[in-house]
Amino acid sequence: MSSPGQTTSQDPGISTPHTGAEILAAVLALAGALLLGVAPSTALIALSLALLAIAFAVRPAWGPPLLAYSLPFYLEPRNLGSMAFSMPELILLAMIAGVSVRLVRKVATGRKPGLKAMATPLDGPIALFLAAALISLLASELMRVSLRDLRTLVLEPVAAYYLAVWFIRQKTDLHRLLGGILLGGAAVAAIGLYQYFLTTNVVDVEGSRRILGPYLSPNHAGLYMGRMIPIALALAIFLPGWRRRTVPLLAMLAGAQLLTFSVGAWLGTTAGVLLVLFLWNRRSALAMGAAVLVLLAAALPLSSIERISSHFSLARGTSFIRIQLWEASIHMIQDHPIFGVGMDNFLYQYRGGYLSPEAAAEPNLSHPHNLILNFWLQMGILGVVSVGWLSLTLARLARQSWHSQLDPTERATLAGFAGAMADLVVHGMVDNSYFLVDLAFLFWLLAATVVILWKRHSADPLLPPHGRIE
Repeated sequence: MSSPGQTTSQDPGISTPHTGAEILAAVLALAGALLLGVAPSTALIALSLALLAIAFAVRPAWGPPLLAYSLPFYLEPRNLGSMAFSMPELILLAMIAGVSVRLVRKVATGRKPGLKAMATPLDGPIALFLAAALISLLASELMRVSLRDLRTLVLEPVAAYYLAVWFIRQKTDLHRLLGGILLGGAAVAAIGLYQYFLTTNVVDVEGSRRILGPYLSPNHAGLYMGRMIPIALALAIFLPGWRRRTVPLLAMLAGAQLLTFSVGAWLGTTAGVLLVLFLWNRRSALAMGAAVLVLLAAALPLSSIERISSHFSLARGTSFIRIQLWEASIHMIQDHPIFGVGMDNFLYQYRGGYLSPEAAAEPNLSHPHNLILNFWLQMGILGVVSVGWLSLTLARLARQSWHSQLDPTERATLAGFAGAMADLVVHGMVDNSYFLVDLAFLFWLLAATVVILWKRHSADPLLPPHGRIE
């Protein structure tokens, strides 16, 4: 085994030759995804889903990359009759349909998949996470919105996790998943930069023009790009051969992130970047930390911009509202300590009796802007426990894999995951962290990458050989 700082030069992954069926699956998957993105009618949407389902029946590993790329566009739904579905949801449904066909064919030919091969090391915390989400329904006053969040933020993202873990077997499949994730982030940055320099579709607030990307809020764009930047940085510094592609992407993401003027996003991104640099080279991390301090000192003149200066005042502006919101959330927990208030019920409870007169300027806040408070109120105390268990398990798996004999791509993947999680925690302490469709799916797809690598390098004798990536 190599030390954490070393990498192996030989790729132990096995690349299988491209067959005619695999090429056909790739063509159908890309054609279906493109058609789904532009289809103006129900008939064409149905056709795109049929193409995707056929492609995934032949090659399920094409699903997670396409799903990952579609995440930032979930706010542009597709209509099937009288019902509207997000693009990630439709791609996931096509994946499930294709995999079901594949499973039926296997059973028909006598090749039954073993339950042991389907087990993952996150099954325990996932079971508790699902139980917490279901139990939280007992507290919901508006069941319709809770059931929607249960479907789109819990059940579907967890299903995506399992499909990724089960069907990403080859190294090229893992590369495609990373590529799909980063292409989605590139789209967010490109749309935001286009808005800022060529349109008026920005938010003018507190003396700053803030980009939106494909979202309704600059903070949402900052949340998503905060996950992307550490992943892109990890690929750039751990994989010299990828730098021609990742450095321009990193520059575009960083520029767009600055133009969100989201202080929480800046803090979260900085934490993620520092952790990636620390994992690569501790001296580089220290140098970067010193550079950040110098930049902060040089940026002091910017503190006169109202968008930034308002964060330093506890008597007005953003920080004042946050403190009032946290106090109201704590009072809400005191009244609902076990089950919380139900998924997506925070807004109605907040406006119904917890909104203080001092914070009345912003009455439409739909979450408490704090990771722990958010999970507690959305999913009850069991939600907090399940997320803690899940986080510790992922950290253990990542640590075990990090000390294995990893190739550079695998090490970059784990470093990028660690940086993205650092952003999630730091930014999540003052904003959302999980309860948005794109963030929920992204979390579980990144968790899948950790489990995939752990399965590949695990010495666990109970792990079936065909459970490892090949």
